[in-house]
Amino acid sequence: MNALTQPIVAGQPLAKSQHDLHNARSLLDATLRFVRQQAQATDDPHVISRFGDLHIRIEVAAALLERAEDFLNRVDDDTEISVAIAESHLASADALNAVSNAEFELTGQRTVLPGSLDDPLRWKLHLIGNFRLNGIHPPSFRSAV
Repeated sequence: MNALTQPIVAGQPLAKSQHDLHNARSLLDATLRFVRQQAQATDDPHVISRFGDLHIRIEVAAALLERAEDFLNRVDDDTEISVAIAESHLASADALNAVSNAEFELTGQRTVLPGSLDDPLRWKLHLIGNFRLNGIHPPSFRSAV
Protein backbone atom coordinates (compact mmCIF):
# COMPACT_ATOMS: atom_id res chain seq x y z
CA MET A 1 0.00 0.00 0.00
CA ASN A 2 1.29 3.46 -0.84
CA ALA A 3 0.15 7.06 -0.53
CA LEU A 4 -2.08 6.77 -3.58
CA THR A 5 -3.94 3.66 -2.38
CA GLN A 6 -4.12 3.88 1.39
CA PRO A 7 -7.37 4.71 3.17
CA ILE A 8 -7.93 8.20 4.55
CA VAL A 9 -8.09 8.36 8.34
CA ALA A 10 -10.09 11.42 9.42
CA GLY A 11 -8.62 13.52 12.19
CA GLN A 12 -5.04 12.47 11.48
CA PRO A 13 -2.43 15.17 10.74
CA LEU A 14 -2.08 14.01 7.13
CA ALA A 15 -5.78 13.45 6.34
CA LYS A 16 -5.91 16.70 4.33
CA SER A 17 -2.96 15.63 2.20
CA GLN A 18 -4.45 12.19 1.69
CA HIS A 19 -7.81 13.65 0.72
CA ASP A 20 -6.32 16.13 -1.75
CA LEU A 21 -4.08 13.46 -3.25
CA HIS A 22 -6.95 10.99 -3.72
CA ASN A 23 -9.07 13.75 -5.30
CA ALA A 24 -6.22 14.72 -7.62
CA ARG A 25 -5.75 11.13 -8.76
CA SER A 26 -9.50 10.59 -9.32
CA LEU A 27 -9.85 13.87 -11.19
CA LEU A 28 -6.83 13.09 -13.35
CA ASP A 29 -8.27 9.69 -14.23
CA ALA A 30 -11.61 11.24 -15.21
CA THR A 31 -9.88 13.91 -17.29
CA LEU A 32 -7.75 11.27 -19.02
CA ARG A 33 -10.87 9.28 -19.93
CA PHE A 34 -12.51 12.39 -21.39
CA VAL A 35 -9.47 13.49 -23.40
CA ARG A 36 -8.88 9.98 -24.77
CA GLN A 37 -12.33 10.19 -26.36
CA GLN A 38 -11.23 13.28 -28.31
CA ALA A 39 -9.17 11.83 -31.15
CA GLN A 40 -7.26 15.01 -32.00
CA ALA A 41 -6.47 15.90 -28.39
CA THR A 42 -4.37 12.79 -27.77
CA ASP A 43 -1.87 13.91 -30.43
CA ASP A 44 -1.55 17.50 -29.22
CA PRO A 45 1.98 18.05 -27.77
CA HIS A 46 0.62 20.55 -25.22
CA VAL A 47 -1.99 18.07 -23.95
CA ILE A 48 0.56 15.26 -23.81
CA SER A 49 3.01 17.45 -21.84
CA ARG A 50 0.22 18.62 -19.55
CA PHE A 51 -0.58 15.04 -18.54
CA GLY A 52 3.10 14.34 -17.94
CA ASP A 53 3.32 17.38 -15.67
CA LEU A 54 0.19 16.38 -13.75
CA HIS A 55 1.43 12.84 -13.25
CA ILE A 56 4.73 14.10 -11.85
CA ARG A 57 2.97 16.53 -9.48
CA ILE A 58 0.85 13.70 -8.11
CA GLU A 59 3.87 11.42 -7.70
CA VAL A 60 5.82 14.17 -5.90
CA ALA A 61 2.86 14.79 -3.58
CA ALA A 62 2.62 11.05 -2.90
CA ALA A 63 6.34 10.88 -2.09
CA LEU A 64 6.11 13.85 0.29
CA LEU A 65 3.06 12.29 1.95
CA GLU A 66 4.94 9.03 2.47
CA ARG A 67 7.92 10.98 3.83
CA ALA A 68 5.69 12.87 6.28
CA GLU A 69 4.09 9.59 7.39
CA ASP A 70 7.55 8.17 7.95
CA PHE A 71 8.49 11.24 10.01
CA LEU A 72 5.34 10.85 12.11
CA ASN A 73 6.22 7.24 12.82
CA ARG A 74 9.99 7.47 13.27
CA VAL A 75 11.12 10.99 14.14
CA ASP A 76 10.85 12.59 17.57
CA ASP A 77 11.55 16.16 16.45
CA ASP A 78 8.22 18.03 16.33
CA THR A 79 9.78 20.74 14.15
CA GLU A 80 10.83 18.32 11.42
CA ILE A 81 7.43 16.62 11.63
CA SER A 82 5.60 19.96 11.33
CA VAL A 83 7.66 20.96 8.30
CA ALA A 84 7.19 17.55 6.64
CA ILE A 85 3.42 17.75 7.18
CA ALA A 86 3.31 21.30 5.77
CA GLU A 87 5.33 20.20 2.73
CA SER A 88 2.92 17.32 2.17
CA HIS A 89 -0.12 19.59 2.47
CA LEU A 90 1.35 22.04 -0.03
CA ALA A 91 2.33 19.42 -2.59
CA SER A 92 -1.04 17.66 -2.40
CA ALA A 93 -2.96 20.92 -2.69
CA ASP A 94 -0.74 22.01 -5.59
CA ALA A 95 -1.35 18.72 -7.40
CA LEU A 96 -5.11 19.00 -6.86
CA ASN A 97 -5.15 22.61 -8.04
CA ALA A 98 -3.10 21.79 -11.15
CA VAL A 99 -5.33 18.83 -12.04
CA SER A 100 -8.47 20.90 -11.44
CA ASN A 101 -7.17 23.64 -13.74
CA ALA A 102 -6.25 21.08 -16.39
CA GLU A 103 -9.69 19.52 -16.13
CA PHE A 104 -11.26 22.90 -16.87
CA GLU A 105 -8.83 23.69 -19.70
CA LEU A 106 -9.24 20.31 -21.39
CA THR A 107 -12.90 19.47 -20.73
CA GLY A 108 -14.57 22.85 -20.20
CA GLN A 109 -15.90 21.64 -16.85
CA ARG A 110 -14.70 21.92 -13.27
CA THR A 111 -15.53 19.36 -10.62
CA VAL A 112 -16.57 20.99 -7.37
CA LEU A 113 -14.33 19.75 -4.58
CA PRO A 114 -15.71 20.91 -1.24
CA GLY A 115 -13.13 22.01 1.26
CA SER A 116 -10.21 21.80 -1.13
CA LEU A 117 -9.41 25.51 -0.97
CA ASP A 118 -10.08 26.28 2.68
CA ASP A 119 -6.54 25.67 3.92
CA PRO A 120 -4.30 28.76 4.18
CA LEU A 121 -1.41 27.36 2.16
CA ARG A 122 0.56 30.59 2.10
CA TRP A 123 1.14 30.19 5.86
CA LYS A 124 2.58 26.76 5.28
CA LEU A 125 5.03 28.28 2.79
CA HIS A 126 5.95 30.84 5.45
CA LEU A 127 6.36 28.11 8.09
CA ILE A 128 8.69 26.09 5.85
CA GLY A 129 10.64 29.09 4.56
CA ASN A 130 11.07 30.66 7.99
CA PHE A 131 12.43 27.40 9.38
CA ARG A 132 14.77 26.67 6.45
CA LEU A 133 15.97 30.27 6.03
CA ASN A 134 15.97 31.64 9.58
CA GLY A 135 15.91 28.53 11.77
CA ILE A 136 12.63 29.67 13.35
CA HIS A 137 10.92 26.59 14.71
CA PRO A 138 7.22 26.29 13.88
CA PRO A 139 4.63 25.47 16.51
CA SER A 140 4.16 21.78 17.20
CA PHE A 141 2.54 19.85 14.36
CA ARG A 142 -0.28 19.09 16.76
CA SER A 143 -1.40 22.72 16.48
CA ALA A 144 0.34 24.21 13.40
CA VAL A 145 -0.97 22.14 10.52
